[in-house]
Order: sequence, then structure tokens, then C-alpha cells
Amino acid sequence: MDLQGHYTFTQGEKLWLQGSPTFVYTEGQNYTTEDGSLRLVQVEYDGGRDKVGEWMTECFLYLAGTTSFQTCAKSWTNPPLPLVVFQQRFINGTQRSSYGKVDDVISGFPSFQVPLNQTDMGYLSYQGDMFGSNFMIGRWDGYHVLLSGGIAGGPLALFDQGGNVIIISPFSGFMSASRSMDEYFRVRWGVMGGVDVVPTGYQYETIVYYGYTGINQVFSEWGSFMQFYYDKESIYRQADLTLNYIGYWTDGGAYYYYATEPNKTYEQTILDIKNYADSVSLPYRYVQYDSWFYPKGPQGGVLTWTPMPDIAPDGFQYIFNKTEWPVAAHNRYWSSKTPYAKQNGGNFNFIVEKEKAIPQDLSFWMYLFEQARTWGLIVYEQDWLNREFAGLNATLTSVDVARTWLMQMGEAARAVDLTIQYCLSYPRHALQTLEIPVVTQARVSGDYRAGSDQWMIGVTSIFAYAMGIAPFKDTFWTAEYQPGNRYNLSEPNGELQAAVATLSTGPVGPSDMIGYTRVDTLLQCCRADGKILQPDKPATAIDKQIWQAAWPGSGPAGQVWTTYSTIGASDTFGIILAAAMEDNFPLSPSDAGFDFFNPGVVMTRKSTPGAPVLSAFSSASPVSISTQCGRQHFCLYYTSPRYSLGGSVEVVIYGEEGKFVPMSRERVLDINVLPDTMELVLEGAVGEVVTFGYFWNNVYCKVVVVIGPDGKAVASLTRDGCAAH
Repeated sequence: MDLQGHYTFTQGEKLWLQGSPTFVYTEGQNYTTEDGSLRLVQVEYDGGRDKVGEWMTECFLYLAGTTSFQTCAKSWTNPPLPLVVFQQRFINGTQRSSYGKVDDVISGFPSFQVPLNQTDMGYLSYQGDMFGSNFMIGRWDGYHVLLSGGIAGGPLALFDQGGNVIIISPFSGFMSASRSMDEYFRVRWGVMGGVDVVPTGYQYETIVYYGYTGINQVFSEWGSFMQFYYDKESIYRQADLTLNYIGYWTDGGAYYYYATEPNKTYEQTILDIKNYADSVSLPYRYVQYDSWFYPKGPQGGVLTWTPMPDIAPDGFQYIFNKTEWPVAAHNRYWSSKTPYAKQNGGNFNFIVEKEKAIPQDLSFWMYLFEQARTWGLIVYEQDWLNREFAGLNATLTSVDVARTWLMQMGEAARAVDLTIQYCLSYPRHALQTLEIPVVTQARVSGDYRAGSDQWMIGVTSIFAYAMGIAPFKDTFWTAEYQPGNRYNLSEPNGELQAAVATLSTGPVGPSDMIGYTRVDTLLQCCRADGKILQPDKPATAIDKQIWQAAWPGSGPAGQVWTTYSTIGASDTFGIILAAAMEDNFPLSPSDAGFDFFNPGVVMTRKSTPGAPVLSAFSSASPVSISTQCGRQHFCLYYTSPRYSLGGSVEVVIYGEEGKFVPMSRERVLDINVLPDTMELVLEGAVGEVVTFGYFWNNVYCKVVVVIGPDGKAVASLTRDGCAAH
């Protein structure tokens, strides 16, 4: 950055980002450095120390008419960090700042020029609802860039095929921030275009984070820094029952979505679901209620968040007492007619507009959540976040209203021991979760419809994981045919749906018709007590899958995702999912993102009575992923370290048979290597029978153990396990 406020980003001798003019729209006029109307009056430097380390800023004070507008570039020098934070400071605020374009910005710093004919750089832009699931991937040049900015825009990543990545996103003021691209292909970050008055002293920040370890890893590093900066705690996610155990769902796509059993109420239907689950040993630990339970006003907004009498004649508390199932419950945007609002005779502060309303009152959320806790609520699902935000003038014209709404919701949930799921969230809502740790999960793809490709969440899960959010693929059916379903659809890929839900680390929430659940399919997700056998992190699309969208032929033509489980301090077991493949693809450990551990060997999934296929796994011996990895017959591969016993025996661990994640921390607590055997310390439901597979000098072996009265067992891997196999 020079003394005139011009800036560039380079990597070696390569120019990655060329700065473009700074501007601010105020007093009904656009002031910009391009024509000198935004006048530079002072350059100053500052420094200090915060919880991150020692920082320094280079600041430029401008005059825009009578408005003082300051921009600063902040960096940390000790420790040196691979990032710059761009600050916009509205010293005396602004007046008449909006020129009527909600999806534009009223200020721009930073602002970067998209180059023309740039063939060796790609981009990934998270945009749209469901955590940015309408993402765009392409080449970073003016002929190919398709950026949807404005209120639906989100983080932008630039990358090459050498592992270099730059991520640009809001760093503060998430609910008032936007990104836009003008007719000259200049991408600008600033305050959203509908804001007409910016209060005195308001500050908005953008972060530019760079790294050299590939898309997945740099997103993880960026997210870790963001979570650290905002003191985001993971304890709420770890303790969320709906992220640890399977449950039954009734949301869009479910069999009982706005549909009950014939001539029965929802109350009777939920009780019948419970009875059926018990009869076939389906260990559901909670139930989800969707929007069918509460009354709605004009334009479909919520009136009161209480069950209508014909839904549950005896009340939700009765169902809770009978089933002992805690509840995840759905809510949508508020009707302008809601009786909770003071304008309609209620007790709480709302902003009420023609069709919708929005609460601005912490006591309202406390009242709502305390009432719901009596009928078992543990997860509050806030749906239609996009429509509540985009459908109110108050949220689009203020820098504070939307943030206040979400922060008060989160504060009340925290006070009464609830967690929150976001649905139909824009990227701005996703980023706002950094300040709301009780938001533990979010939908990352469109509504489930049987037979669709809605399960393809590998790219969006990268963003969710960076934010510390468990990605939710939505409900699913395990069985192909569900007689009388309201959609007239069938689900040929129920096992793939269940596998993706398990690998996501989000909720596993089936929604089959009573009597039609494929119990064998579903139980591949979990232990006998319903605890989900998960990997350490969500399965995410490999970098080369994203490259493929920018440079066809550079990656897999299909879905290739990876994740892993680490047992104890350092024993790491890789997992590879391949599905919907349209061409063959050789996958190396580096392609899989497994550089940080030695995968040793790779095994095919054991889905037949025979043994898994064991083979070497290295850059010279990649996994050959073929077009046979489809949807009905998808592929799972597992890696294991090679264990040496006494110098003459090599053991490779497959793990628990019949599970999507054979080696999971929820099952295997520790691995002990002894001179002539190995011991796996296991956990599970009392009396649960568990079968573990392993290779002893390339011979496939098994050991069967029963979980003891203390919920523990030890599986000894010895030569004896090979006798009958």
C-alpha cells in the first residue's frame, strides 16, 4: 500500500489482486478517489497489542463533502499472520447514503479489479441461501466471473493449481456487509446498498486471508482465526443431542410433512412413530416438529409459536411425557399480525411492517423459549432467514436491526440451555454465527426431495466447517417406496442419503413412513443406543473437485469427498466417499488431503460376506475411482496406519463392520499396541454386539465383543481371530 492508498496483492512476482478506487456514497452523491471527489487529507500510522498479538495500521482520512471517512489496513506483525484487515470508519456517520440499489454497496474498501484473460486463477464464491449453497466456481477473469453479490453474497476465494489461495470476506458488521461487482468488473466490499444513514463512529471490516496449502486447508485456517478472534466456543456443538444421536424428522420432504396417518392427529401419529421405532429397535432420541404445528397469518407469517388444538389435542407436553423424546422445532418469519407485538396488543417490542414483523426484545425470546422448554424443546430451528431479512425494510436500511434480532435470539437460547439451527441462511447469517455460539448447525442444501441430488453438500460443508457449524443435509428416506406419499416420489438412493448424513457430522434425521424404514441401512449410522458414529470433521469435496469446475479435466467428474477419524493422540484413519462419477479418476493421498498423516494402505468398503480389498496407497499407487461409483452403488474407501507387532506381524485395522464410519471416536476410545497383540478400547450400549475387522499379515480377521455393564469392552486383535476367516 502506498501513501496515496493504492494497494495490490502479489505472490512472488505474480500479481493476484489489483486494488481499484475507494468510494463512499453520502449526502446524495458518490465520492470516489477515481475522480478526486473523495479527497485525501491525512495519512497516519498506529500500533498496539491485542489478544492476537502486536498490530499496526496504516490509515487514510478522506473528506466526502462534509463527511469524514477513514480507511485503514491492519496487520499483525508479532506473530506475523497471513492476513490484512481492511477497515472503513464512518467518523461522523453518513446521511442520504442509499441510492436505491439494495444489492449494491454504499462504500468500497477494499475494491479489486477482475482481470481479463486470466486463465491460471480460479474462484469460488459462496452466495445464495442455505449457507451459500448457490455457490459459483469458475476462472477469475472478466469473461467468466459470475458473482451474485449484494445481500446474498458471501466469502470469495481465489486459487490456482499450486495450492495458493486468497479468501476475502466480511470481518465485522456481518449483517450490514455486502459485496458487489460494477460494470467495470470491480468487486467492492462495504456497507449494503439500502442503508441510508450510517451512525457516527460505525466501523465495517473486511479480511483478506492468504495461504499456500490448498482450498480446504486455507478455508480451515481462515475459519480457525475467525473463531478465535470472536471467542467462539465449541462446547454447545459438542453437547447438542441432535448432533450426537439420530432422531425422527417431519420437515419438507418427510413422509409426514403436512400429512398424518389417515384419520389421525399429529399427536397420534407421533406416538405411533414412537411405538414403531421401539418395536424394531430404532434408537431415535428426539423428534422434529415442522411448520405444520403453529398458526399462520397473511402471507404465511407466524402468529403464535404454539401448537394448534387439532394438531395436539392433549398438548405437546403430553407427547413429550409419553415418548420421552426431546424436541427440535421449526419456526419461520413473523406475521405483521402477531399478537406478541405491542402494536397488536401484545407485550413485546417488534418492528411491524406491512407483511412481516421482527422482534427487537430480549424478553420476548426469553418468554418464547421458556414456554417451549416445558414441552421438551432442545433445538430451535430458525427457518426462512433469507425471507425475514430480505422482506423487511428495517433490516435492509439499518446496520443494527438484523444483528440485534439474531443476537437476542442467541442470548436467550443460551440462557435457557437451547441450541439453534439456521435454515435458508445467507452467508451473512453464517458469518454472524461467529458471535452466537449456540448456533450449532445449519442446512447447507435445498429441501430434500426423494431421488434428487440434494445430498451434494461437499462444497458448502467447507464453509460450514470453517464457521464451526455442523452442516445438515436435511431429512431423507431409507426405503425406495413409501406408499401414499404426498410427493408421488421414490428414493432409489436411501443408503447414499444415510451415508452422507453420517459423514456430514450434522443431524441424521430419517423420515420414512411408519413400517417402511430400512432398519439395516439406518443402523449403519450409529451404535445400538442411537449415538452417531461420526468422523472428526465433515466430509468435504477435495480441492481437485473444485478445480474441475474452473478447469475441466483437472479433477474428478463427480463427487469425491474426504474426511478422517483420529483415535488417541495420533492414529488417523482416512475416509473417502466417491459417488455420481462420470469418468475415472486416480486419487492420491495428497489429492485426498491426507498429507498430514501417513495413510499407509487403503481398503474398499466391506459390503459383502467376503473380505475388503486391501492395497497400497501412495502417490505411486493411487486409488482408482471408477464410474462404477454411482448413486445407488456409491464407493467408500478407508485408510489405516500399518502397525508392526514384534517385527514379524503387520496389522491393518478395518474397523467396525456394517458401519459407514468403521473407526469413530464414538466407538473406539483408544488403541494399545502390545508385543504380540493390539487392544481396542470400545464404548457402546450395554449388551451391544460389535464385530471388528482387521488384517493380520494381509489375512482378513474378525473379533466379536459384547459391550459390558459399564458400557465398555476391549477388542483384542490376535492371530486367533483369523482362524475361521
